[in-house]
Amino acid sequence: MQALIIALAGSVNRRTWRGTAASLYTRHALRTTGIVALALLIALMGTVSISIAQEPSLHPTFPLLDEYGSNVLDSGNPVSTMKTCGKCHDTDYIESHSYHASLGMDQFTEAGNVPNGRAWEQSPGSFGKWNPLIYRYLTPKGDELLDLGTPGWVQSVGFRHVGGGPAMTTPEGQYLPSVTPQKDDPATLYMSPASGEAILWNWQKSGVVEMNCFLCHIPNPNNQARKNELEAGNFKWANTATLFGTGIVNKSFPGYDWNLEAFTDKGELARPYITLQDPDNQNCGLCHGEVHTANNTPFVRAGCDWNTATTGEIISPQRLFRTGMNLQDKESLSRAWDIHAERVVDCVDCHPSTNNPVYFEGSKDQSLSHLIFDARRIDIVDYLHQPSHDFAKGQSAQSTIAPDYNGTMRRCEGCHDPNAVHDWLPYKEAHFNAVSCETCHIPKMYGPAFRQVDWTVVNLDGSFQNECRGAEGDPSEVTTLITGYNPVLFPQNRLEGNTPLAPFNLVSSWYWIQGDPPRPVRQFDLKAAYLDGDNYRADILAAFDSNGDGQLDDAELRIDDQAKENLVKGNLEALGLENPRIVAEIQPYSINHNVTNGEWATRECAECHSSQSRAAEAMLLATYLPGDVSPQFFGDEKIAHAGEFKTNETGGLSYHPDVAKEGLYIFGYSSVGWIDWLGILAFLGTMLGVIAHGGIRVYTAIKMPQHHEHKYKRVYMYTIYERLWHWIQAIVILLLIFTGLIIHKPDMFGIFDFKYSVQVHNVLGFILFADALFSAFYHLASGEIKQYLPQPSGFFHNMIEQATFYVKGIFTDEEHPFEKTPQHKLNPMQQLTYFITLRKVRCT
Repeated sequence: MQALIIALAGSVNRRTWRGTAASLYTRHALRTTGIVALALLIALMGTVSISIAQEPSLHPTFPLLDEYGSNVLDSGNPVSTMKTCGKCHDTDYIESHSYHASLGMDQFTEAGNVPNGRAWEQSPGSFGKWNPLIYRYLTPKGDELLDLGTPGWVQSVGFRHVGGGPAMTTPEGQYLPSVTPQKDDPATLYMSPASGEAILWNWQKSGVVEMNCFLCHIPNPNNQARKNELEAGNFKWANTATLFGTGIVNKSFPGYDWNLEAFTDKGELARPYITLQDPDNQNCGLCHGEVHTANNTPFVRAGCDWNTATTGEIISPQRLFRTGMNLQDKESLSRAWDIHAERVVDCVDCHPSTNNPVYFEGSKDQSLSHLIFDARRIDIVDYLHQPSHDFAKGQSAQSTIAPDYNGTMRRCEGCHDPNAVHDWLPYKEAHFNAVSCETCHIPKMYGPAFRQVDWTVVNLDGSFQNECRGAEGDPSEVTTLITGYNPVLFPQNRLEGNTPLAPFNLVSSWYWIQGDPPRPVRQFDLKAAYLDGDNYRADILAAFDSNGDGQLDDAELRIDDQAKENLVKGNLEALGLENPRIVAEIQPYSINHNVTNGEWATRECAECHSSQSRAAEAMLLATYLPGDVSPQFFGDEKIAHAGEFKTNETGGLSYHPDVAKEGLYIFGYSSVGWIDWLGILAFLGTMLGVIAHGGIRVYTAIKMPQHHEHKYKRVYMYTIYERLWHWIQAIVILLLIFTGLIIHKPDMFGIFDFKYSVQVHNVLGFILFADALFSAFYHLASGEIKQYLPQPSGFFHNMIEQATFYVKGIFTDEEHPFEKTPQHKLNPMQQLTYFITLRKVRCT
């Protein structure tokens, strides 16, 4: 139904409307016709839903065109998505308004000028930004050694690129096949995998990769066939390969043949073969991570594939106990991988087009400060003609692309009302400000994720050594026990100005750099330093093979002493590399998926408010330090970490958050040493003073004779209210002290529930406050307030006399200098004490 509505609305806008009043009138008439048709279709949805469900798609039929605008059946050429889709949609606009296509090319700059970037990076996106998980880098213009030119980038990284942008033009906007090949221009250079030398690339022969509409808008696109064409350098056929398996094309050499049976006599694609749709989760998962939608088929994932293993996020509605993975305590895991996937929330629901009239809110640069909601929307016809593909996005630690669109997507609070479902939570606002929703609703990750990446060595296939967290053994083995892991919690710098705790995975990387300005040692050179054909070099085996079996296992293939480091460094220097050295970094990865709720979300106060607080839980970064080099955080401007690194007895490295330095004080975990000692000393001093004072009075009363006889009479000194007020105050203060101790030191009082202690403490506080209010009213209304006001006349003399009595006379049975009566209940020193106390209370 949705496709039919889009088709009709799109058909209204197949002409360019400019200029005359007649054309404007015609446009208005067609729009009106389209709206009426849409209304009729919506009214008839109930009667046609069954027949519509049987149709492959309701998109209008259309011919497939090549880059020259000719029908592919006539030319036999690869399909051009820009020409084919451009018949109805403004594909130039779409391609120029898509950070998925540009991948940072619109922010391309000279190496070393990227804010918070590495010295060899040229943009904040994948085209120009270096990723240690991929390792190979786009070589800056003017460098002597070539790693990746633009052709090599398309071959190696292009499978995670939708096409267009750098796969079609240079950063200066020149069409790649029209660029004159030059030996100093990485846009036209390709590194020979055999010799490592730079060779000229023939863009006219390979063709370019246009923005691939099929990749996101048909079900089950053949990404593997597309990847094969990209790796083979057969770029012009890559988008056509996406259709392989649909019955539209057949594989031939060097490209594909068009299946005539898939087309009508008019040369248009036959309706059964038109399966165009909105992007679904599986389309997004081709580049962004693991997606599993077949709920009845057990999900199985083996290994740390870097698409997903940066965090371990798996988008699936399947319950964990139904999965085919060997999860720890699997039988008890009744939660889904991701509750949003379970509730049929798709990626595009949270990451819509930023000019979609249904979701449009405007980017932060376009927002008007005086408007809470901007009701203006573009017309649906205009949207279908020019849908922006700059999708709404959040603000993750690892993503630096398209910063203007950070925060354009709705956060949790944009859909959910946290106040409506957190009645059980004390101090809700304080928690909402200090803790992100993800912290409690993603308490644990059940998929394995990268922990350590070691590019200081290479395996026989040229890949890096790595370790994954959340698995007891090799996660590529289906029998390996998957334990999952707890994310580390960092304060995240939000656009709103607050810094709530949020969950992250930390991936530490070690690698070689060389030269000045520094560049990563090429993978080609690393292989040359370690390998001799299909085996390790003899000098490498002699240094690394500790058990002498002629092979290197994971425990041996690591630089854990100076001799190994010097050997590899010497081999790299022999290749002509200048000053090779090992560096290390830590990349935080934000965790925003695999959300859960109910009993699976964190609800126990002790998770944070105890000596084992989750907020301070350490995360293991590495089991060994290659070259004994300690890593530093990279790309951390979005997080406010302030912890410390600690090594264990086996040489491993862990990161320990320091919540105090992060500006947090967590009841039950945090403490200020000098305040604790001051409280202890004050308590002990008070107790000691009371005991000493009482003991001396008892002693002197026994030892010294009575100097005079006291005459006693019964006097009604304190009213019933004064007695009640005083006893309530005394009991409440003692209970406040006790519950306060439980809140600040819950581990010392384990038999008491933290949550209820907080509630009791709050109730006691209100009782004390109410008691103080009633007391103030009583003393003001009755005039008893004057009992607490010192009289200026003779005050200092009387106070000195009273102090002398406390120091001496009280122990020698002297008469009290001031007789206590119902009208004068307090001596001068007591008056002064109460007066100062009341004044401080009033000021606070």
